[in-house]
Amino acid sequence: MIYISTAMYIEAQEIIKRLGLKRDNSINKFEVFKNDEVTLIITGVGKVKSAVALTYLLSRQEITQNDLYINFGVCGTKDKQIEQGEVFLCSKITDNDTKFTYYSDLLFKHPFKEGSIETFSKVANEGESDELLVDMEASSLYQAASVFFKPHQIMFIKVVSDYLSTENIDRDFVLKVVEKNIHRVIEWINYIKDNFIKSRQVLTQAEEELIKKVSENLKMSATMENEFRQLMIYHKLLDNDITELIDIYLKIECKSKNEGKMHLAELKRRIIK
Repeated sequence: MIYISTAMYIEAQEIIKRLGLKRDNSINKFEVFKNDEVTLIITGVGKVKSAVALTYLLSRQEITQNDLYINFGVCGTKDKQIEQGEVFLCSKITDNDTKFTYYSDLLFKHPFKEGSIETFSKVANEGESDELLVDMEASSLYQAASVFFKPHQIMFIKVVSDYLSTENIDRDFVLKVVEKNIHRVIEWINYIKDNFIKSRQVLTQAEEELIKKVSENLKMSATMENEFRQLMIYHKLLDNDITELIDIYLKIECKSKNEGKMHLAELKRRIIK
């Protein structure tokens, strides 16, 4: 299952329509739309509302390692060279209040630009943020989602709507900005859904044992091992032989997790180019 959250209905409107999502009338506390493969919730604007809504939804589900979470919505930017409607995938999220930083591990190939985002509790003005993008939900959503998902299962897709000015942004303008590149977002969601979410039994028993052996050799933590396994699934689904790829790691025995992290990072670079 792919779980998606948006702060406003206007941000979700095209996703609901193009993916054929239907209102879940069994949930009356929030607006939830779903089909057999995607569940979308409208959380409301702001850190508290969004975190509460997402936690409410996810706590009612049986989240597995095959599921993903995507936050989609508009954001501001300080860079006036970026066109309104440009889509970014955010790997670094900073909370303006606490100054804590969170990282989403981007595992899948994507067609979007990448950028960092800072979350404010109020509407941010020009000059207040050091990050490229600004919103009002990402940091709290990351914290809520991380209770249920690993970092590589959490993704933030943001559409630039404004330049942190006092200009009023109405409903029609937001819809116009979202519609500009929504087809690319939908295509990517469908790609992830069709190639990865639907695939439950990808690895053979021998390959699972091989992954376990390499994980032990590289002294991987449970989180690292899970990321490693997802990388192997990704690689195999692209019609590649994983045994040939990781054979070299069967001959390596790390002395620490940090050493294993370096090998995992190297492997990831080889797979996701």
